[in-house]
Amino acid sequence: MQQVGRVTAAAAAIRANTFESESLDEVAWRSDELGQLALVFQEMARQVYAREQQLQRQVQQLRIEIDHAKKAREVAEITESDYFQQLLGKADELRNRVMADE
Repeated sequence: MQQVGRVTAAAAAIRANTFESESLDEVAWRSDELGQLALVFQEMARQVYAREQQLQRQVQQLRIEIDHAKKAREVAEITESDYFQQLLGKADELRNRVMADE
C-alpha cells in the first residue's frame, strides 16, 4: 500500500508542478500492474513536461512577435504624423541651407 501512496503522491506532485520522475523508480521496477502504472505515469509526466516546455517556447515567441508588431505600429504612428512630417521638412530645409553655405 505504501507504493500506491507514492503513485498518489506523484499525481499530486504533477498538479503542484513539483514531480520528479525518480520518485516512482522503486515502484516502476515492480513486475505487476502497479509497476506498469508507475512506468506509464513516468512516461506521461515526461510527455506533459515536454509539451509544457514547447508551449512556453511558443508563448515566448508570440510575445516577441507581438512586441515587434507593436513597436512597428508605434513607429508608423509617429513617422506618419503631421508633426513628424513637418520636422522632416524643417530638417531638409536646414540641411539644404548648410550645404548651400558651404
